Amino acid sequence: METPSIEVDKTLRSKKFVGLLIVALLVTYALPFPLMSGFMESYGRVKEILRLMEKENDAINCHAVFNFNPDFFGEHGMKCDETYYRPNETTVSCCGMQVYRDTYWKYLRASSEMREKLPLMGIFAVWVFLTQLAFSYALVDAAVELARGRKKRVLESIKAGLKSLPALVAAELLTFVFVLIALILLAIPIAIFGPLGSFMAGIIATPAFALVVPAYYFTRNVGVVEEIWRVARANPGGYFTLGLGLSIVDVFLILQYEYYMGALTLLILLSLGAVRYVINSLGALWVYAETAPEEEEEIAGEL
Repeated sequence: METPSIEVDKTLRSKKFVGLLIVALLVTYALPFPLMSGFMESYGRVKEILRLMEKENDAINCHAVFNFNPDFFGEHGMKCDETYYRPNETTVSCCGMQVYRDTYWKYLRASSEMREKLPLMGIFAVWVFLTQLAFSYALVDAAVELARGRKKRVLESIKAGLKSLPALVAAELLTFVFVLIALILLAIPIAIFGPLGSFMAGIIATPAFALVVPAYYFTRNVGVVEEIWRVARANPGGYFTLGLGLSIVDVFLILQYEYYMGALTLLILLSLGAVRYVINSLGALWVYAETAPEEEEEIAGEL
């Protein structure tokens, strides 16, 4: 299937595309939000307690060192945080830290509540994975039909996405295997960069998964790894820019789990989800469409 020229601005102004995007957000995030809200609240509470435990650990260790020789350390300007220090309270060891016993019990209760709600979060994760695939395909279909000047109803694009879902899942799983192998081979170079290495791994991996939908849409082939490699090789700028955009959005999405704010969390989730949907569908489609076919690459190389 020939790839058309995609006009991003025109597509984003299309009522059909925007309407389909709104439906995708409501189905993907708003509808199952009650399943995840309890877990997010518990997870946010656990992270909050862990941050408190880190502060208590710093205060306890600082005072332990200071009290060993207060005159010496006092003369050299050493000071310890008094806010999180309770000298007469019992301390326990947890998670490699020294914390106060009441904080430790709060952590245990919050962790237990979070584990109880974990199955619902698992259901939500699977739901998001499947709906994102189906609606990303629907958004790609809508963008392509718009570029070709054809009229197609939103419901027809959604049906096309649902019909292609089994093949898309298979394509994603095959791509996951190859991406995993690539990351294993790059494990040592990535590890050198420490925390930044995880972000770099995301930049390498996320475009591959995003390109599955447009690659399958145009080839109708579940084995899209070769197509994705062609895009990465011929259009590295577009590939890694796509990965950078997705990785940045994913960082903010992850932060939503640590700072639960009730209904405000849902609004932020919908906003970030909209950006991710656009990048994951329209952005990936544009990168794929702008990559020259192999025949053109060969001709350009000969010239």
